[in-house]
Amino acid sequence: MRIIRKNSRPYQILKYLALGSGILTISLLSPLAGSKLIQAGIKSYFRKKRFEKEKFINDLKNLQKRDLVDIKESKNREIEVKIRKNGKDAVSSYKIEEMKLKIPAKWDKKWRLIMFDIPHDFKKARDAFRERLRNLNFYHIQKSVFITPYPCEEEIDFITSFYNIRDFVLIFYIDRFEDEEKIRHYFKI
Repeated sequence: MRIIRKNSRPYQILKYLALGSGILTISLLSPLAGSKLIQAGIKSYFRKKRFEKEKFINDLKNLQKRDLVDIKESKNREIEVKIRKNGKDAVSSYKIEEMKLKIPAKWDKKWRLIMFDIPHDFKKARDAFRERLRNLNFYHIQKSVFITPYPCEEEIDFITSFYNIRDFVLIFYIDRFEDEEKIRHYFKI
């Protein structure tokens, strides 16, 4: 399956479907009628105040061929677009790639130790999770042990849910540990 280019028109459709209820009904007679979310999702299909219906339909059909959306067309010229699980995953993968930890102005003096024991059956997910932790600038202590001084619970929960490995990951909260200075230096705290 080809990757959808980020911020392309088809990606915008998926993104707004994922942000909303997952279902979008658009009248081809009056495409901008309805919510602001619909308007934002299809604004790139307007050129010189004309709706480029053919481009919109082609992009929807391409998304449908890729198994990312389901499309139903009614007799009254309305199209119902419903995002599928693969479409949500495509949008979520971009969120994971862009994710950054929020660094608080003042450190709460708590370390977050992430430990995982992910079975070999989940090797790809384990490797991807390890790479995400590196990208989030966690300090790598051992193969399956990382640490950060910053709150990361929401990010870890999102990533582990996305890869379906939540049951294999633990977060420990630590006040102090041996050789802490080395890691404090790494994080410049």
